[in-house]
Amino acid sequence: MKQNTPFITGFSTDLCGRAARKNQDLLVEKRHAVCEGNMLDIAQQFRDEINPEILEKHSETRRVRDDPQPLVFWSFLGQVASEDSSCARAVSRVQAWAHQQGLTIPSAGTSSFCEARKALPLAMLQEINGSLCAQLDANLPQAKLWRGHPVKAEDGTSAQMPDTEKNRAAYPYAPGSKPECGFPIIRLGGLIDLGHGGLQDFSFSNFQTSELRGHDALEPYLQANDILVADRLYSSYEIIARLQMRVIHFIGRTHQARKIDFRKGRKIGTNERLQTYHKPRSQPQGSRLTKEEWAALPATMELRIIRSKGPDREGRQRVRYVVTTLLDPVKYPAEEVASLYHHRWGIEVRFRDIKTTLGMEMLRTKSPEMIRKEVLMHMIVYNLLQLLMLKSGQIHGVNHRRLSFKGTLQVLEENRANFGNVAGRPRLRAKEVGNFWERIAERYVEERSGRNEPRRVKRRPKCTRWMQKPRHSYFEHFRSDEPPSKILDQVA
Repeated sequence: MKQNTPFITGFSTDLCGRAARKNQDLLVEKRHAVCEGNMLDIAQQFRDEINPEILEKHSETRRVRDDPQPLVFWSFLGQVASEDSSCARAVSRVQAWAHQQGLTIPSAGTSSFCEARKALPLAMLQEINGSLCAQLDANLPQAKLWRGHPVKAEDGTSAQMPDTEKNRAAYPYAPGSKPECGFPIIRLGGLIDLGHGGLQDFSFSNFQTSELRGHDALEPYLQANDILVADRLYSSYEIIARLQMRVIHFIGRTHQARKIDFRKGRKIGTNERLQTYHKPRSQPQGSRLTKEEWAALPATMELRIIRSKGPDREGRQRVRYVVTTLLDPVKYPAEEVASLYHHRWGIEVRFRDIKTTLGMEMLRTKSPEMIRKEVLMHMIVYNLLQLLMLKSGQIHGVNHRRLSFKGTLQVLEENRANFGNVAGRPRLRAKEVGNFWERIAERYVEERSGRNEPRRVKRRPKCTRWMQKPRHSYFEHFRSDEPPSKILDQVA
């Protein structure tokens, strides 16, 4: 039976030549030394944002011979927050910390660290992310609400992962991909608060499943009096009716399958009408409701249709129809409602931050269980940075929405070592925290001008041909002695 070495600094070295009972006693002593001593420098940075009681609560249920989960968690978090997110770099940081603490320096092998990451409880990561979202909600001033309503946006995105057998079974290739020529792809549905930018949660599904399937997992995060802003895919009768029954408001473009006759309905303004939506006679194919739940939906809904104009991707002015459950034209002016819908683009910007800046576009783990934990850890790091930006904006009187996400990540990396040097020194740490807030506030991004040219699909940045055959066929060709030009022609 394979014995995995626990991820404790110097554990494998100290156990050499010792009896089993002495090994257990030594591990108890080593565990207490790790958990009670100063943690990694990134733990010193975020000790005010992440409650250590959550880490200890989930660690109490584990057996003594297992690894100290606070150390594994902070190592994993530092790995995701770093530009170099390799496991070797994470272990190197632990080695440097062990040397600083006078502990035995562990080996540079990454196997024990990878095994320790698998043992992190999923419930712990979910609870930590929930606590960060609660802090974001608590620190958001009431002035940032839109006419007294929290505004949340929902949309879907995707991420790729290593091409392993387990990943392919859970998350197959995208439809249309040739066999063995792509990567397993996961569909993620995200719910983001546009007020503070926090990511509530992700829904997980394979790419062959409809994007609307993820709405069921995210809808419980919506509370009464919230406003959900989404694209036209979510403007179905079923979703809007379910939200109305929970006193949740909706703003989105009219569904592509519904024809809008702006001459019908009661006129309440120049560019707005009140129209009645009727429930479809039969339950749509692919509906997620039972027959009883479908029958419980109201037979009709009165919705407000707003006509607005805006540039499309080609730069031409197009007429758009926005549907909303906010019926009062005095309390909710049509221009402001239409403008709020255009702020839905904020969720695309947040997806760019978490996928491109944090590197979640291509995941690194090789099993579906670790894929879920890796995505959750990216969410935690993202919400941590959003919380730092929110606090820094409040302290220095700047709009946190205009602070640079990438700039905040750079400040985090540049000041990490400073927090490790002031551990256990409250006065010096308070001074370092003040400098930390100031450096983040300096990363202010001015309001950018509008687009001067229409959006176009650019050519590929590299003259690299798309993969048309499995990888092993390429390897067989490149092992031959033929010139590279002939090899490429043969493969293509």
